[in-house]
Amino acid sequence: MKTPNIGDQISPADAMKWALILARKGAGFVSPNPMVGCVIVDKDHKFVAGGWHQKVGGAHAEIEALERFALIKGKKEALQGCHVYVTLEPCAHEGRTGSCAKALAPLKPASLTYGIQDPNPMVAGKGAQILRDAGVIVASLAEMTEWPAMPGKAAELSLKKDLIDEVEDLTEVFLWNMRTSGPEALPFVTVKVASTLDGRVALHDGSSKWITSEPAREKGHRLRLEHDAIIVGRRTVETDNPSLNVRLDDVSDHTNSVVIVDPKAKIADRLLEFNVAKVRPTDRVFVCVQKGIANPQGVARAKDHGFRVFEVDGSKEGVVDLKQTLQRLREFGVQGLYVEGGAGTVGPFFENQLVNRLHVFMATSVLGGKHSIGWSDLCGVSKLDEMWKLKRERVKMIGPDLHVTGRLDLR
Repeated sequence: MKTPNIGDQISPADAMKWALILARKGAGFVSPNPMVGCVIVDKDHKFVAGGWHQKVGGAHAEIEALERFALIKGKKEALQGCHVYVTLEPCAHEGRTGSCAKALAPLKPASLTYGIQDPNPMVAGKGAQILRDAGVIVASLAEMTEWPAMPGKAAELSLKKDLIDEVEDLTEVFLWNMRTSGPEALPFVTVKVASTLDGRVALHDGSSKWITSEPAREKGHRLRLEHDAIIVGRRTVETDNPSLNVRLDDVSDHTNSVVIVDPKAKIADRLLEFNVAKVRPTDRVFVCVQKGIANPQGVARAKDHGFRVFEVDGSKEGVVDLKQTLQRLREFGVQGLYVEGGAGTVGPFFENQLVNRLHVFMATSVLGGKHSIGWSDLCGVSKLDEMWKLKRERVKMIGPDLHVTGRLDLR
């Protein structure tokens, strides 16, 4: 979408689309809060200002947009009669910041359109009601039949569905964690694969750089940015010595967490030697070991260095219970977990039905199976009607590569 300039006439749908684009600017800095974007247009539906939630503890998207609006219009009170678009229902409660609904209500915007209701019990429906009580016309995308800012202009069903899907995709990690709770709750799990057109991810000798293009790799880093942690096995750390951080020109001061699955604690005592510990504080490195077989000296030394070592049961010796691992990570505050790798990494997540979203980046090239490995070689179903099928799927080109993504919800 083209960036709107102040004074540009934009449609209600484009106002919501721009709010969605702005929202993703908060990726990597707002968890456990959701990414949220907001757009304000004037009485004639001309673009004035937009904002997004930039960091935890900072102003929410509505307040950011309102501050920019006030700079342009001279005062916040000029909001009267204007129209507001926000991706998530404005908050009703007082927390680290004040209530967005209460901040907007006395300024009397003519209407507020929001993407979806906030499932947080302290908000759900209450933010919208605060604004309605103040005389503001309020509607979510799902409940409206016409655009609140343009009475008589029907909201096309297919367009509404597309926008709702985009909002759901934007906030899926937050929504998952709000809707699941308790000792058995798991993080939202995203699997990312980079493959050839025939699904091959490496040669038998391990060669895999680079199958996909730089634009696809950049998108992969943006996906890392949207998740709290990335999980890898001990062999990946030992063999490839990756940093597993986010490397983007327009992003700085971001630190993600890494989860290393090292059942026997083989490298736990020398983790400081590896890049994963050189590019982030040790307390942002989780080490999952197996009860009863982990090297106690290695575990003790890793803990002394500040690494967050935790034990789980094993499905067999040297293979940790993956579901229990995820439960522990959720307890530690990991809400979105990012999985990228080959068959040995990806397979167990599919076999244990633990995948929420799949991203596949496919180069338009073919390796064939004679000397190569496929990303799905170690997982699969035995019947056609049991195939794992994507929902809300999206397909597009990123540079020369094909990007396919969708929800799986295997759990």
